Amino acid sequence: MGYGSIPAVFREQVAKLTVRPMVYGKRDRHWRPLTWAQMGRRVNLAAAGLIGLGVEPGERVAIVSDSGPEWVLADLAIQSAGAASVPAYETSTPDQLAWLLDHAECRIVFVHNRAQLKKVLQVAPRLPRLVSVIHLDERILEEAGAPKLPAGLRAVSLLDLEQQGDDPALLAEVEARVAALTSDDLLTIIYTSGTTGVPKGVMLTHGNLIANCEGARRALALSSEDVLLSFLPLSHSFERMAGNYMAMLFCGATVYFAEGMGRLIQNMAEVRPTVVTGVPRVYEKIYARFMATRGQAGLVKRGLADLALSVGRRMSKLRQSGREPGRLLEAGYRLTADQVFAGLRERLGGRLRFLVSGGAPLDPEIASFFHAAGLLLLEGYGLTETSPVVSVNRLNDFRFGTVGRPLDNVRVRLAEDGEILVKGPSVMRGYYKDPTATARVIDADGWLSTGDIGQFEPDGKLRITDRKKDLFKTASGKYIAPQHLERLLTGRPLVEQACVVGDRRPYCVALIVPDLPALADWAREAGLDWRTTADLLRLPAVRDRFGQAVEAVNTELARHETIKKFDLLVDPFTEADGLLTPSQKVRRKQVLTRYAAEIEALYSESGGRLRMRIAG
Repeated sequence: MGYGSIPAVFREQVAKLTVRPMVYGKRDRHWRPLTWAQMGRRVNLAAAGLIGLGVEPGERVAIVSDSGPEWVLADLAIQSAGAASVPAYETSTPDQLAWLLDHAECRIVFVHNRAQLKKVLQVAPRLPRLVSVIHLDERILEEAGAPKLPAGLRAVSLLDLEQQGDDPALLAEVEARVAALTSDDLLTIIYTSGTTGVPKGVMLTHGNLIANCEGARRALALSSEDVLLSFLPLSHSFERMAGNYMAMLFCGATVYFAEGMGRLIQNMAEVRPTVVTGVPRVYEKIYARFMATRGQAGLVKRGLADLALSVGRRMSKLRQSGREPGRLLEAGYRLTADQVFAGLRERLGGRLRFLVSGGAPLDPEIASFFHAAGLLLLEGYGLTETSPVVSVNRLNDFRFGTVGRPLDNVRVRLAEDGEILVKGPSVMRGYYKDPTATARVIDADGWLSTGDIGQFEPDGKLRITDRKKDLFKTASGKYIAPQHLERLLTGRPLVEQACVVGDRRPYCVALIVPDLPALADWAREAGLDWRTTADLLRLPAVRDRFGQAVEAVNTELARHETIKKFDLLVDPFTEADGLLTPSQKVRRKQVLTRYAAEIEALYSESGGRLRMRIAG
């Protein structure tokens, strides 16, 4: 459509959709909307307020906030002032936040709650450029015990900022700056969470995001009638593009912001979304909960569930190959599916058209389960450097285990070693202040090296086989793709997380985090007694249960890939302890460092064919 900037897209939708709800946030236990017209007015006022604070075109302004309507407002206001937004994960440590604010040279930062404000104030003495903090919740500084600001740093609320922007001259300057924006102007710098090394600032232009939104919109038919429930951080490139820019700004869909992962299922029942975007771990948990309930059911109910799953998966395979099931198969499915899956579909809102998974590889078994339950889960692929979507399965053209066909405005080819290379208008401008790193990943012809290994199916769908840097070689010279092994492990009941080790070692071992609530339920059903979590994990029956799970995985592996020993970890991998990225990927290097002693013990112990230890 020839848009020059994201604010231009937004303004067109404001003029078109006016009084329709744009976003909902929950406050005081009620879902509260902002219409397109209300958001349009407030964005203009906040942008004018930023200009009044001295924000110049091209300047970087940070957002350290939970996702919500205020995040969207701040982002659009920064862009409408001609500046570039720099999102930070709300889970960032003070040191990580200080590094980001300093590297991006931010003078102004938006924060949402007391904890985020305290982090900013803690590092403010190390940031001489920082002059203003804008708090998105006006109650932060009104509460008892509000922190005092250091000299030279001023704080205003978002409402104060909007009031200061209610000035004809400043509002006229907003109009001028939006009109002056071009597709080549910087929209945002997104710092990679990364599993190793120092974060890199990915520079994305208005043109990058517009191209990606338009390609994704043609691939997935969303409209202003759709309702999305957003629960991933908007600082995550996938959620920001797919759930915010593409669905909301380009398609006019209404977006509700979830209260948090702990209330996700409850929010889905309240909101009744038509489309959901998420990461694999969310869908894995839903699958695990269903399978745990099935396992505890009586013989008749369990048999009915198994029959419904079997028939549903047969239908799914036919539809993945482009064929429709026969009448007999359809009738068998109707007889069983409503009894088995109706409750699941209702808990997820009851009107889902489809779900999308991105950010990490999705186990095909999970997608197959959802499809058998009457819910289409489409996997896509991308990275921050490509704005981010490269490819995605379509509603009428999908195959589980692949990430679908590339978007129609993205070119993909494979290097000699199988690395995926990408070229197109959504490829980043480069890494901020790091031309050397930029030159390492983008060649002279504009092809971006993704670091992912893949292959094309005969029909053109892309399959991701592993992350290039994660491949390791055992002492016998055999290459191992650890993510594949880890996906197989986490697909087993009672396994929550896993990290496979074996680089330059004689064989592979695994660090396994059990699904402790599910394990406790299983142990009680089995009549086992224990006091502490460590006691539970030491029980012979538990040892045998996980041993069987690992042996089952080993049957799907080549001999050199099989897992010979494993540890059960008491503590899960989390963002807080630095072992997970915000997109829930395992930080392999950090895990290997944290559990170095346990890993060495696994390799130093002698004994049987499959050994287990307890760590934690």
